[in-house]
Amino acid sequence: MVSLTFTCYLYIIIKKSKAMRNLMIIMMLFFAPLVYGQQLTVNESNTKLSIDGTSTVHDWTMVAEEFDGKADVTIEDGALKSINSLSFNVPVESLKSGKSGMDDNAYEALKEEDHPIIKYEFRSMDNVKINGNTTTMSTKGVLTIGGVSKIINMNVTADASNGIKFSGDITFKMSVFEIDPPTAVFGTIQTGDEVTIKFNAQYK
Repeated sequence: MVSLTFTCYLYIIIKKSKAMRNLMIIMMLFFAPLVYGQQLTVNESNTKLSIDGTSTVHDWTMVAEEFDGKADVTIEDGALKSINSLSFNVPVESLKSGKSGMDDNAYEALKEEDHPIIKYEFRSMDNVKINGNTTTMSTKGVLTIGGVSKIINMNVTADASNGIKFSGDITFKMSVFEIDPPTAVFGTIQTGDEVTIKFNAQYK
């Protein structure tokens, strides 16, 4: 009788310990951060990039009409945690100002015939801050224009509420990339050396 009672008691303990262990596993899974990797490509319909500059006559803007690129990112709890790799490319001839003469001068200055693609390759990120679905960061990458590559630093915001949308801007001098600012009307109209690139690039 004692042996039977002890066996029943032991059985109850084992059952309870299994139940507790299962409960602990469920709780660990429930409360653990949701982390997963994603491989994404640029969504052209929801991406914008513009180049703003000045001239001796008026300010000007060129808008890109084509893009491509890929990104390998890590998402944690609905926000961007890290970028494993990222590329973003713009065909030079997709840049349009609304004035064909200016476009042709810009393509020539950007050495489009020999280097038809403007390329950006991500390298690293730091100063990362996360608030909800939004991540702000300082990034370092390589920008290639006209066959000349330079390391650039940018402050970037990433919104992970629908794919990943990266937004930011950077100002630099074209001469850094060995580009002579375009001219028009036999050199009487001169563009400024400094330009600003603004972007909102969605990867999905």
